[in-house]
Amino acid sequence: MICALYFGSFNPLHTGHITIAAYVLQHCNIDELRFVLTPENPFKSGDSSLADEKKRLERLTRSIERFKSEFRGKPVKVSTVEFGMPKPNYTYNTLEYLRKSEPDNEFVIVMGADNISKIERWYKWQDILKRYKVLVYPRKGFDTKALCNKYGVTFLDAPLCDISSTMIRKMAEAGEDVNEFLY
Repeated sequence: MICALYFGSFNPLHTGHITIAAYVLQHCNIDELRFVLTPENPFKSGDSSLADEKKRLERLTRSIERFKSEFRGKPVKVSTVEFGMPKPNYTYNTLEYLRKSEPDNEFVIVMGADNISKIERWYKWQDILKRYKVLVYPRKGFDTKALCNKYGVTFLDAPLCDISSTMIRKMAEAGEDVNEFLY
């Protein structure tokens, strides 16, 4: 089985996340997609804007259940694999754990151009790129095709979703209505 792993803090989950997940399921050779909730991203350690991991998990699980129709019957799950792993959570460690515990599955990583642009800061980034297929969706302000060529990863010609969790949190703090962006 080919399983796409969509890692994130999902603080909060928003329409961009759902749009990208639906695109991957519809246009890529994927049997299942997992939203891998990351309790503590090494680049966000100590981030006071990060909601409690259990609250994020509740919201993510509730949202995915509510919007399963967006995924056209393909299996979509919420993974808590990183909850039982040492913190901060390193993608490489999670991938290796999954590879060993689910040897019959092939794992594919879904990430945005913002993440591939700083992949060289990731723990064992070269091993990740050697061992796993990476699907990269466009983000505003990044030359996604050039980054994909540089790192030998797959460009997703997915819709550009000019939205981020950070933007949503800032809008909410300013008292703006963010409901149209949330799932």
